[in-house]
Amino acid sequence: MKKIINSILRPFKLELQPLSVRWQRDAFAELYASLDLRTEKEGEYSADAIVFSKDRALQLHALLASYGEKVAAPVPLHVLYQTSNRSHTKAYDELIEIFKQPNITFVKQHSTGSFRNDLIEKLSCIQSEKILFLVDDIIFVEDLNMNDFIRFNTFKFVPTLRMGVHLEECYPLKKKQPLPYWTTGELDSGDKVCWEWKSGIYDWGYPLSVDGHLFSTQEIFAISKLIEFKAPNTFEDGLQKFADLFLPRLGVCYRKSKIINIPCNKVQLENNNICGNISHDFLLEQWEKGMQMNYKKLYGFLNKSAHQEITFELIRR
Repeated sequence: MKKIINSILRPFKLELQPLSVRWQRDAFAELYASLDLRTEKEGEYSADAIVFSKDRALQLHALLASYGEKVAAPVPLHVLYQTSNRSHTKAYDELIEIFKQPNITFVKQHSTGSFRNDLIEKLSCIQSEKILFLVDDIIFVEDLNMNDFIRFNTFKFVPTLRMGVHLEECYPLKKKQPLPYWTTGELDSGDKVCWEWKSGIYDWGYPLSVDGHLFSTQEIFAISKLIEFKAPNTFEDGLQKFADLFLPRLGVCYRKSKIINIPCNKVQLENNNICGNISHDFLLEQWEKGMQMNYKKLYGFLNKSAHQEITFELIRR
């Protein structure tokens, strides 16, 4: 482990800025001390996935259903969810009955303010070496063999399911984004591309996303204990404090993105992220009427950005 630690720290040791050098030095030292001391656990799977969800039963249904249909060799999913009222809670209870499967578990937050503790507790229990994060407005649109995706060394790579060579726009910034320069000699198949995160622009230079990126469980667990956050958005924001660790790593993705994030609404007030105008309460009403998203109609969709507002139809469950 010490050899891995030194190889990771070397690229940015001399590049720390005076304003943050003390915090970074202490945080990085604590991070890798905890990594060096923690014993690897042997689990049945080499990766697990955590899904963040709030008040979006209908959208989460589309994610879980598409995951079941499009993913071969699936890894366990742990849905960490929160509801704001009894109606949303009932919708999730119905969802839990629909997806009563051994590889899908649902964990409700203990309280409105318990997200940080609940996430850290969940991470501490995960046995696998790697962790994949997903959010509830994602859909799997392409076939994926999970074993092929999770095989990468997460101390060298940050693999991502959301990127693809057709993504030339950054939705949150409403700007065009150039494709990065591809790195050759790192991959053994032609269905993926590789690049340096530090040289990428916008989404191509943002390794610490919780939308379909793969990490070391130990590393994320240690970082999570060092940062403050209240919900998924501030968790992702907090991860950026460690961007200097991840930017020197290589990105790897399939030529065609395997997932798409459909930001049709927003269920938190932590930031001013843009989104569509389909109310989550409206979708709750549709769920209560027995409706679901016709997610299959989106299979094969060629998106132009990792997040994209797409018109979708509702059909009876």
